Amino acid sequence: MKKIAIFASGTGSNAENLARAFADDLQICVDSLFCDRENAPVVEKMHRYGVPVFYFPKEVWRGDCKEIVELLQDRGIDLIVLAGFTSFVADCIVQAFDRRIINLHPSLLPKFGGKGMWGMNVHRAVIEAGEKESGITVHYVSPEIDGGEIVAQFKCEVLPDDTPETLVSRIHALEHRYLPVVVRSLLE
Repeated sequence: MKKIAIFASGTGSNAENLARAFADDLQICVDSLFCDRENAPVVEKMHRYGVPVFYFPKEVWRGDCKEIVELLQDRGIDLIVLAGFTSFVADCIVQAFDRRIINLHPSLLPKFGGKGMWGMNVHRAVIEAGEKESGITVHYVSPEIDGGEIVAQFKCEVLPDDTPETLVSRIHALEHRYLPVVVRSLLE
């Protein structure tokens, strides 16, 4: 069985979607959640699916992450999925899991990526730039923020009267529909 570890920091709608998508799968499972916020809403969601949760404070993620790497390796993780993870992924993790860490970004990279481009900041920037389309990008994690090789992109229209709140609903629909499909394709 292929094992996924999810890195998440927030509400966890994509983490929960992955747990639900692979709950009864005989080939792929969500093995664990790694979190940088002890009381993040994602923690409770993963407990409902029986997914073990491992919390490491932000200082560990920024510093010597050897403990995180060893735990991932001991659990036999095949793929790490960043789903709303707001901490920087240290080089030691990226190197240990080269081309086995993907990030879900809420824009069509390379547009609207990099430092500060997360959550509603992205959607606000897309609308302010007058973009006609937006979407999601799944990409491999590299030392450069949002700079890794693109695995897949999925698009949606930006409507003339969109606000960040209305655009985000269509972005979430793309994320929930396509992230499990991309994960499956990478593991099969």
